[in-house]
Parts: sequence; C-alpha cells; structure tokens
Amino acid sequence: MKTHRYIQHVLNILVASLVCCTVYADKPNLIVITMDDMNWDSMGAYGSPIENITPHMDQMAAEGMRFEHAYMVAASCVPSRNALMSGRHSNVSGVMGFYNVESGHFQTLPEVLRSNGYYTAVVHKPRDSSLNDDYDDFWDYHRTIPADDKRNAPKVGQEISTFIAEAKKSNKPFFCVINIADPHQPFFGGPKQDQGGSFVPPTKIYTADEIEVPAFLPDVPKIRKEMTDYYNSVKRGDDCVGAVVEALKREGVYDDAVVMFLSDHGMPLPYAKGSLFREGLRSPWVVRWPGKVKAGRVESDQIISAVDLMPTLLDIADAPVPKGVQGQSFLPVIEGKQHEGREYVFAQYNENAGGLMFPTRSIQNKRYNYIFSPWSDGSTEFVTASTWTAAYGTMKRLSETDAAIRKRFQHWVYRSVEELYDHEKDPHALNNVIDDPAYADVVKQMRSEMETWMRGSDDYVLEAFLKRNDAAFLKQWMAEQDAEAVKRAETLQWKRYKNRSGGTGKRTDRYVPRAD
Repeated sequence: MKTHRYIQHVLNILVASLVCCTVYADKPNLIVITMDDMNWDSMGAYGSPIENITPHMDQMAAEGMRFEHAYMVAASCVPSRNALMSGRHSNVSGVMGFYNVESGHFQTLPEVLRSNGYYTAVVHKPRDSSLNDDYDDFWDYHRTIPADDKRNAPKVGQEISTFIAEAKKSNKPFFCVINIADPHQPFFGGPKQDQGGSFVPPTKIYTADEIEVPAFLPDVPKIRKEMTDYYNSVKRGDDCVGAVVEALKREGVYDDAVVMFLSDHGMPLPYAKGSLFREGLRSPWVVRWPGKVKAGRVESDQIISAVDLMPTLLDIADAPVPKGVQGQSFLPVIEGKQHEGREYVFAQYNENAGGLMFPTRSIQNKRYNYIFSPWSDGSTEFVTASTWTAAYGTMKRLSETDAAIRKRFQHWVYRSVEELYDHEKDPHALNNVIDDPAYADVVKQMRSEMETWMRGSDDYVLEAFLKRNDAAFLKQWMAEQDAEAVKRAETLQWKRYKNRSGGTGKRTDRYVPRAD
C-alpha cells in the first residue's frame, strides 16, 4: 500500500511539472476561509444580536454575496471538512469518523486543481482537511499553526504572508484553505483557556449581560457564562479573519481572488455541534469576487450544500469535475443566471471522535428538517463533543428538579427514531411534530426523498430506515454497526491520539472507501 501511495505522489509531481510552464493568467486564485464551530447566526450579517461581534466577516459579506440557506453535510470536524474537499457525503468518501482513509480511489479538490495548474495549500488543520496524513499527496503547502499562535490575529496574519510568498514562487494561481481555530473550544474565559492559545484576548470582551442565550438552550447563569465565552471566542475569530484579509491585501492578492467564507458546522454545545438539527448544520456562506459578484447581494432562493463547494470551484477554475462527485456547481447563481438548483440537502452523522456509533440521517429544505436516528432506543445515551460542556452538565444537574429542562435534556440524550421540525413555526426546533396528523403529507414526502437518496448513494443505513418501526431489528443492526466501529477503533490509523480502544499507536492500516 505504501508503494501505491508513493507512485501516486510521483505521478502528481510529474503532472504538476508538465503544466507549470503554461500560463494560467485567466485562472483566479481561490481562497476558502473557514471558522471552526461557529453558528451561522453568530455573524452580524446573519442577524447576530451581539453588537459589533463580527465586523470583518460582515465587511466581506458587504463586499460580496451571502447565501441565506447554506448547509454542511456533517456536524463534526473531520467528516465535514472532507466533504468540502471531496464533494462527497461521508458514506461515499469513507470519512465517516476520525480515522485515516486510503487515497487514490477518487480525486479530491486540491488534487484536481493541482493537476490543472494550481498551487494548493492549507493553512492550519491539514490533518482534518485531508483524507490521511500524507499531506504532500494533496497539498503543495501545508502548515499547522502552533497552539499558542493559532488564535493570535497578528500571528495568523504572518502565517498568511509566509504562505503567499511561497505561492508566488510557483508562478501559478493558488488554491488555499485557511482554517481559523475559533470559536472551537476551549473558549476564551473558559475553564481551559490556558490551552491551545485560548488565553489570547479578543479586541473586545463581552460581559454576560451583553449576550443572548439561544432559545434552544436554557437561560441560566452557568450556560449564560459559557455562551459569553463562546461569543468572546467568535470575536477573537473575527479578529483573525481581519488579520487574514489584511495580509491578503498587503500581499496584493485579495482583490484578484475568489474568496468563500463559511463555518464547518455549528457551535460546540448541545443541539448544535454533533447533531443534525439546523443549528448543527446551517452555515454562513459568503462569496467575494470583485468584478463578478455584486456587492451586498443576498441569495435567499437557492439552497446550497457543502458538497457543492468542489464542483463550484472547479467550474470557476475551468477544471473537470471528476466522476462520483455528489455536489452541483452553483456558479450560475454567483453569476446571477437562472439555475435549477436543489430543493433538499442531506446530512449525516456516523460516529464521534472516539469511535462511538450514532448513525443519524437528515433531509432539509428551507422549511422542514426530518431526522432519522436508528440508534435511539430510549436507553442509549448520545455522546458527542457537546457532552463535556458546561451547558450539558448544567442541564443534566437542573433536570433533577426542573421538569421543563429535564424534558429538553432527555430529548438531547435519548432522541427519537424519527423527528420532524417546522422551522417556519418553530425556528429553534423545540417541538417534534413527527406524529402530528397535520404534517402527515410532509413526513411521507420527506421519507420518500430520504429513501431515494439512500438508495442512490448506497447508504448502509438504508436497511435500518426500511425497518424503522422494528425495534428488535434496529437493536440487532446497531450491535452489528458498533462491532464494525470497534474494529476501526482497534486497527486503523487515527487522526486523534486515542479513541474508545485506548491509544491509537503507530498503525499502518487505513479505511478503504468504495471506488467511483
């Protein structure tokens, strides 16, 4: 297998060397800036109630266009970021968890762009943005910003200047993914702010009486404190965005580039990160392209998906879209042309960062969100990144004496096999209307669309979906899925240093995805 990867790497270099002498003056630089764990509506342009929280992000939106209905296809870091880079859902790419996936079975976005004359780069989080740890197979330049610097705006700006200097040496247009560390935990002001550079203060520090607790969480002092820390981290993330933009301007590349700005998923708190609720999947999505995109434009008709990023950027770069890509280009929307678009977006969750299985699927349109959770049996407890938050612990403690909080907490922990939310009437997904007769036709349509999508993507969850009313079957099916997850945890190379099996060690095996 190592020989296969070496040969692939040599071929990539040869292809790049053949095209390097060609002039690509008509190909724009492509920049993708991502936030880590930021809710869509934490950004001022998307209605954040916090005063002046994201002026740099908002300026980018004012100079470009923003999509009102943009969704990630996974609500955890590695699956979400790899969907952006592969144009494929997790069950197709193989990136269903936090383990390394064997490359060579399909081409990712940086691979296609590199073979079409681009210098490819990722600044911060190359491990979570790549199928595996052989970064040179995907990126000409890859950089992990040191922990103490990754939330420090001036340091982040310096990193961008360093990258630009290297990119200019190539005499090629570049594609760069810039991953901002905030507002991922640990938050500024939180209990672990001495870790991961979280001691660096934002340019403005908000107090608890200046923020709002979202309606999907109880507004109690400890949760309000954690939300304050979150918003201060959003502010610091915006400082970093400002430093990135300033560096791009200083190096003379900002106004000649296509810039897309988004978040990898929702905030790291219950009912957001790790879930397929709207708060876990909906993302800000800004496109800035001087001379091509009208400033201040808001696109509210089209709904776009994370898997659309790859074909859109390839379309802009006039590069071929490989077979097997599940997304569709929204370049016509950017250009203001007629576009059929999509009515639904699909998302999935498979296992957490430790390898515990909670296979979940969702389908959304601009009004409804249907969620299928075959693991939900009334006793299995959902464990995700949000489990170790103050919000989770506070809800758990207060649920012992407060009936309303108990109901809310238990729903997060145990869920239901099927859920349906009407975001027009219930924007914060507080009421599951799956059994409401008034929504019978909506449920029927959503189930039908879900089944069609599962069949079309050869989704392993299909057999559970078809027997969703058979509790005994679902229990056995989940036992089988968990056994497979244990094998992955015990045998594969992992992107984290430990999982449910303990330390991950120096393994050589990688998950083999299906070929296109």
